[in-house]
Amino acid sequence: MNEKNVRLRYLLQAYITDRIAPIELSELKLYVSEINSDEGLYDIIDSLWSEIDDEQPLTVNSDLIFRKIINDPRILADKEEQETALSHTKIKLSVRWVASIAAMLLVAASVFVYFYSDDRARSPATEASMAATGQPVVPGGNKAMLTLADGRVIALDDIAEGSVVEQDGFRIVKTNDGQILYEPVDAGPTMEITYNTVNTPKGGEYRLVLPDGTKGWLNAASSLRYPVQFSGKQRLVDLTGEAYFEVSHVKQRDGRVPFVVRTAQQEVEVLGTHFNIKAYPEEAATKTTLLEGSVRVSLNGAHYQPSVSSILKPNQQATIAKGSQHISLATVDLINAVAWKDGNFAFHDNTIVEVMNTIARWYDVEVEYEGDAVKNKLFGGTISKFESFEKLLKTIELTGTVKFKIDGRRVIVMT
Repeated sequence: MNEKNVRLRYLLQAYITDRIAPIELSELKLYVSEINSDEGLYDIIDSLWSEIDDEQPLTVNSDLIFRKIINDPRILADKEEQETALSHTKIKLSVRWVASIAAMLLVAASVFVYFYSDDRARSPATEASMAATGQPVVPGGNKAMLTLADGRVIALDDIAEGSVVEQDGFRIVKTNDGQILYEPVDAGPTMEITYNTVNTPKGGEYRLVLPDGTKGWLNAASSLRYPVQFSGKQRLVDLTGEAYFEVSHVKQRDGRVPFVVRTAQQEVEVLGTHFNIKAYPEEAATKTTLLEGSVRVSLNGAHYQPSVSSILKPNQQATIAKGSQHISLATVDLINAVAWKDGNFAFHDNTIVEVMNTIARWYDVEVEYEGDAVKNKLFGGTISKFESFEKLLKTIELTGTVKFKIDGRRVIVMT
């Protein structure tokens, strides 16, 4: 995507979420004015819509969103301008073109799409009682701790861009976009295998490039342990929590070197692929979702049957319930599995416990429940991870099945 398209999507996101600065609004107005020109805006929007539609087909009321733009006096200075734009005979607004802007707004802004429950006949709940005590609850951000092999601990969000740490033949560099990567200084093998660990706290996430070139995205309250230099017949890393990987291809004379992610319940072996693993200790199951390529999921641990394994195909998810010796496979919506990496929450038939576990890790809050019945309520929807905490909870309340009470950093879920 070229620089102009990226900028347009940013402006649309800022506009639809009411976070656009005056100077940015003027810039967006200029873009909109070009709709009535022959400078190729139609082709740009149509192309963007095609890309979005291929990734996530969307059904939205495009006319309403489109009219929000053309009827906004901040963008079209007065009614005469609006009428001129609407009646311009040289422009033919196809249904697909109108949907283009609608989809761009929806996806770029990551606005709330829907939220449902298993009790739809009930009326919306009243607003929760919000007790504003202690520090405000805010969304998480890009932060993590790096523990080096010699025991040094580095707060990655505190060090400056371009900072360098040298260790065991590698330079660890913090890039301009906030991630860390490993640059080899001495390509020779090390005599001793040493390990680094990246830990994200509640309310934190981080990106890194491993020494073999594999890209990793680490979700909140997660930990990834990996060798400073991979050697041997496999590339083994240990994961607690959730991470998304784009695995690099590594070859030796006798073939490719598999990349293996080990969690408490499973081992996932890949040769070069994109996949997501969710393996939080407090969750009822470990889930591995494959986007591209092929992976083998095997049960891990002394009490498991070592022969139990399954090979995943793209769009499949392997689920292992805690304590189970069975791997369940299902075809899933990939958007829901990796939405966290792209700045969203996405739920589909999740219980309120699963929903609140995800929210609690990102906003760093504690959750309590009044009664067991509320724990079985099911929800689905997509919303930005960067919404205000109060707005997020009020949106869930609109389903009419739960209410919330906030006491400092403690959230009580009620019916």
